[in-house]
Amino acid sequence: MKKFSVLAILASALMSFSCGSTKKVITSESVNPYGKAVVSEPCIELYEQAPYKRAYGNGQHFKEATARNIAELQARAMFARKIEAAVLAATEDMGVSLEKYAADDQSGRSVTDQSGEGNDLAMSIAQQVIRNTHTIKTTRYLKSNNQFTVFVCMEYAGDENTLVDDIEQNVKDRISQDDRAKIEQRHNQFRQRILGNLKE
Repeated sequence: MKKFSVLAILASALMSFSCGSTKKVITSESVNPYGKAVVSEPCIELYEQAPYKRAYGNGQHFKEATARNIAELQARAMFARKIEAAVLAATEDMGVSLEKYAADDQSGRSVTDQSGEGNDLAMSIAQQVIRNTHTIKTTRYLKSNNQFTVFVCMEYAGDENTLVDDIEQNVKDRISQDDRAKIEQRHNQFRQRILGNLKE
């Protein structure tokens, strides 16, 4: 009788243990309503640590060098768009006009054509600034069809003060004397607006 009751207790304990572990597996798989978590990509993680001075891109091609070139172009474009948006927001706040300004004589002259001149100038400034970027991380993947996927993380070669200095100087070089004076009068506010937009 003792033997039977000990066996019954053991069997009951094993059943409850196995049922409990089955429940945990089922529960853990069905808890996340968003789906399966995506594996983290190192270049994207690196970008997220300092998004104001970094950008990332990825490219796919059967030649690794071409995939890398595509990834670098994508990263530079991402960084340029962020700088362009920061310049447009900061100059608008200051009441600074981003129009072509030709200072080829003593008085200088402005040239406008009502066709998105400010956006073009902001992008031109961004293109100048991103020349000072370099790749800090590359990851490569090879698919079963022998196609490469390459991720890159690119970074501005300098700290946040150097980056804002570079942007500010490029803006001042391309605007009228009056608008340059506005930026100089509200220098700190302009810099904070640029940096704030880059960090968004």
